[in-house]
Amino acid sequence: MIELNRQIYHSRRANADYFSVSQFKAFERCEACALAEIRGEYVREETTALMVGSYVDAYFSGDLDNFMDAHPEVFNKRTGELKAEYKRAELMIDRILSDSVMLSYLEGDTQQIRTAEWLGYPWKIMMDFCDGKRIVDLKTVKDFGTVWDPAYGKRDWIAYWGYDLQGAVYQRIEQISSGRPEPLPFYLAAVTKEPVPDIKLIHIPQHNLDAALKVHGVEAKIDRYALIKDGIIEPSRCGTCDYCKMTKQITEPEEYEPEEA
Repeated sequence: MIELNRQIYHSRRANADYFSVSQFKAFERCEACALAEIRGEYVREETTALMVGSYVDAYFSGDLDNFMDAHPEVFNKRTGELKAEYKRAELMIDRILSDSVMLSYLEGDTQQIRTAEWLGYPWKIMMDFCDGKRIVDLKTVKDFGTVWDPAYGKRDWIAYWGYDLQGAVYQRIEQISSGRPEPLPFYLAAVTKEPVPDIKLIHIPQHNLDAALKVHGVEAKIDRYALIKDGIIEPSRCGTCDYCKMTKQITEPEEYEPEEA
């Protein structure tokens, strides 16, 4: 089992050795795509929206200089200035810095890595902030409105993105690794990517965190995902993600059937 640090936390070897909440959610979306990512056969596109979030994360983790060195594309080649979208990220940062209460929750060691065996498998987490009293995760989101989910209809943004599940997993792994008798409370410190950034500091109650583990069926699904990772059973394909579209093989013509209005 590989010993983790920040440099290799997201490496192929680390993802093969450990489960993480992001990997679990990837399996939920598409088993075939998740396995291809673990094997290095598919790399998810780094969108501008994700990069803006990474910029904000890097600032509060004290790693912004390294982030900008690794991503020269954040600068305008002609002027040498930050591109407009990353100036937006600086507005988001300034909005957080202007709120003393929110800022007080972004304390403690940053980017803490913890590992533990849970449900029979090794897991890894990287907590944005943990001071021994609470776990705080910094999120950058489009806005705080509801999100349309084809499977469920309108959902609040926390449930849609699985942040309640993330908090529940972080709690469990931190508690096991530290030997605490009770899990630490979990908070989201969120800022929007709107022209005028909005902020929220949210405590997710314990009953919601416990429910997220059941709603996502973590205990029921984890054995299957482990067997897929080990190459023992074949993953299913969602048929709609970019990986499935990229690797689809036609075996025979389809019969056309008009869709009902």
